[in-house]
Parts: sequence; structure tokens; C-alpha cells
Amino acid sequence: MMVPPPNAPVVMIHVDEPKRSSAGTAFSVDRHGVWITARHVTDGCDRIVLRTDAGRYLRVDRVVEQRNVDISLLWSRGGPAELTVYDGDVRPGQPGYAFGFPQGRPGDARGQAIGRWYLWSTGRLEFVAPVVAWAQIERIPDRGPNLAGISGGPWVDAEGRVVGVVIAGAPRRGRTYTTAPESLRAALARTDGTVSPRAAFAVNPTNFAGIGDRLRSQRTVSQVLCVVNSSRVRR
Repeated sequence: MMVPPPNAPVVMIHVDEPKRSSAGTAFSVDRHGVWITARHVTDGCDRIVLRTDAGRYLRVDRVVEQRNVDISLLWSRGGPAELTVYDGDVRPGQPGYAFGFPQGRPGDARGQAIGRWYLWSTGRLEFVAPVVAWAQIERIPDRGPNLAGISGGPWVDAEGRVVGVVIAGAPRRGRTYTTAPESLRAALARTDGTVSPRAAFAVNPTNFAGIGDRLRSQRTVSQVLCVVNSSRVRR
């Protein structure tokens, strides 16, 4: 397992409780049915589906969990328009925006990059991986800094390009952590997908919530549901 460099800032999490049915966020990276979400969202699930409309679901036919990073790849039969993944890095002070389903309901956030950290996960998921720490600035609607449920969702730059996957948070400090850009690009390469430095769409503090609504309405950003058999949980 990777060891963080000396004096590197580290955030530690421990995942050891039994897996239960839960929900997260996923986003399309290929309109033929390839999605990305967080590995801790899919780990231990008996069945995974994507919510497409009220009472309607899209079955996930295949899941590939990345070993040393909190990313999972999902395949379904067809999908919506995809997001562009950025072929670049994140700079301290850079603005960013997250879209998804915090606390299980539609919502969006914006923040500012603090810098590079390392996430050290122990317990059921053991890995060390580079991440980007973001300071939350605004949430719409504002249900507080706990964004549980947005895990697996995209964090995009001001030009609408995905720079990371939301994987953890520190609500008391108002921070969110995303995968490092190179981790996301490496995962995308396993799908034969492409990255691009080109702009996708402009995002700013005034319009980001409207863009989040649009991405959810066209299902580019969807809620992903992890179903765990109740009999296995009781054991």
C-alpha cells in the first residue's frame, strides 16, 4: 500500500461498519452506458441501480472497482450525455462545483481548492491515495456542510470539466475531498474513454445550481442505489 510522502497533509477515515442499503451519486462519461461513482458507494452491494425517474430505475450490468483509489466504473444498457474529463491539474485557489444528491436530495455546492492531500482509508477499504481538499463556500439548497449522498458525484472546474470524484468530507471544517485528477483519468482509460482540455460549458457562482438541475434532469448526474440483502445485514 502506498505511504504518504513525509510531511504531506493526510486525512484518515475508517470504514468498518456492516454495509447497508444506501444511496450515492454517479455521472455519465459515455452515452453508451459508462458511469463513474465512488468505490465506497458500490462496495458490498448485492445489486446496484440508477434512478432515472420517480419509480423508474436503470439496471447496472457490470461494476469494476478500482483497487487503490475510491472510484468504481459502472456499465448499463445505454446512458445519457456524458461529462468531459479534464486533462490537467488543480491549482490552490481554483474554484470548483459539485452536483448530485447530498443527503439523498438534489443539491449542489461550490468551493475553492485548498491543495493536495492524501486520503488514508482503513478497515473495509484499505488504500492510500492522493486527493484534492476543497473549502466549501456555498451550498444550494443549504442543508449544512454534511454532503453525504453526493459521494461519487462530479467535481467540475469553471469550464464544466470533471477534475475529480467526490469521496469524503469533513463537515465540521466545511471541507470536501475529491480524487486527484490523475486518478480519475487512469480510471477513465480503462473504459477506452478520452480526456479533453477543451471547455464543456461555463460554470460560475451565479449559474451553478441551474446547471446542476439541468444535469440531473437529463440524467447525466444520477442517483445510484446500493441494495444489500437484509438477511446478510442481520448476520
